[in-house]
Amino acid sequence: MRARDVGLRMMQTRVYIVAADPGIRGGLQRTLKAAGYLTRSFASGIAFLQACARLPAGCVILDLALPAPGGLEALREFAAGYPWPVLALGTQAERGAALEAPRSGSVSLLDKPVPQERLLAAVLDAQAVLCGADAQQRERALGQAVALLTPREHEVLDALLAAERIKQTAARLGIAESTVKSCRKTIKRKLGAHSTAQLIQLVMRAGIVRPARS
Repeated sequence: MRARDVGLRMMQTRVYIVAADPGIRGGLQRTLKAAGYLTRSFASGIAFLQACARLPAGCVILDLALPAPGGLEALREFAAGYPWPVLALGTQAERGAALEAPRSGSVSLLDKPVPQERLLAAVLDAQAVLCGADAQQRERALGQAVALLTPREHEVLDALLAAERIKQTAARLGIAESTVKSCRKTIKRKLGAHSTAQLIQLVMRAGIVRPARS
């Protein structure tokens, strides 16, 4: 599978957020939208389960602390009928109960609150499951795509990973700011990233380390 094919699928992947707490729903939506994902949220397990039959396939983030019939029951019912990957958020006790409960499908359990980096990494892995590709295949494809970048694109990517501003990169490399912006856009296209945040997550997950500068 080519890196561009993987990237295109990522851009089209939907993430469904199921949480009663509006603060949790809003926070997750902001993080995922900033990374270029399409999102839709539900305030209860019942509302989500009733809508599933009409929804395109996607990844699910489900807060185990849902009102009756509860997050664990919603997880059981959903996982029994749909193969979509689920990221279940909960406390240690809630996650322990989820581990012991019979379930099918791909379910990952995450601590709540979940750090942004951990969340985005888990969503990437869930996407690999949804696309029918394992993480190693995806990372190999991304590594190959990065290897095909031009020397200038590598310089701009290194600067981006170092959190260097566009103006600083342009001055250090002796090029116009518009050139830096154009290079960043080309890198995103080649790696199939929809946003800068997603690009950073992709290269981190592919194990690409920024070389030290002298």
